[in-house]
Amino acid sequence: MRRTSSVLGAVTIVVLAGGTLVGCGDGGSSDGGGSASRTSSGASAATTSPGSAAATSPASTSASPSSGASATLPPKKGTGSDADEHRAEAKAAAMLPAPEAIGKALAHAPGKVLSAEIDDNAQDRLIWEFEILAKDGTLRAVDVNPAGGAILSSHQERGESDDLARGKRLLTGGATDAAAAAKAAAAKGTVVSVKLKPENGGHWSVETGPGDRDWSVPLDSVKVSPERHD
Repeated sequence: MRRTSSVLGAVTIVVLAGGTLVGCGDGGSSDGGGSASRTSSGASAATTSPGSAAATSPASTSASPSSGASATLPPKKGTGSDADEHRAEAKAAAMLPAPEAIGKALAHAPGKVLSAEIDDNAQDRLIWEFEILAKDGTLRAVDVNPAGGAILSSHQERGESDDLARGKRLLTGGATDAAAAAKAAAAKGTVVSVKLKPENGGHWSVETGPGDRDWSVPLDSVKVSPERHD
């Protein structure tokens, strides 16, 4: 009688498990029990795999751009002479030209670029560094990887009231922006920095490489002229 109950119990378990063999009746050998346990695990994995894939697939897709981009390290800074450093900076800037890099930074932190510069970070890697007058009136620092365009870091700067005041005062109405100044100066060489300066009513100071030359672009046009250093 106990044998019949065990069989009925096993049949009930089979039905409840949707036809998957979960266990067997009493007195099964250790090998049989192990086999049933492995079958259960396999069936469970087969049952949950589609659901798991569906649940994890969107997360993997959204994470892949940043993880893939961050896997590409920024280029190394130049070593040795100043000329070597200038060549390395120009080469890094050519990987992601200034206007495109500005677009990446503004897509992440909308506002007005006050400065954009290829500079080395703490790991001696060359990156695009931005100061942005954000739409909320704060000053944000954004770093962009020239090797792929990934955003490396972004944070709100504290202080820097002079930069904020200059940007709010000079970049009004239809003033030439950093991207337009960079595009105009690109005819002179590879743009490695664009900075807003207050002299002469305000202008963009643009440096091009690899020859390390400085240019001036006024805020009311895109005329490029050699920058004067008084």
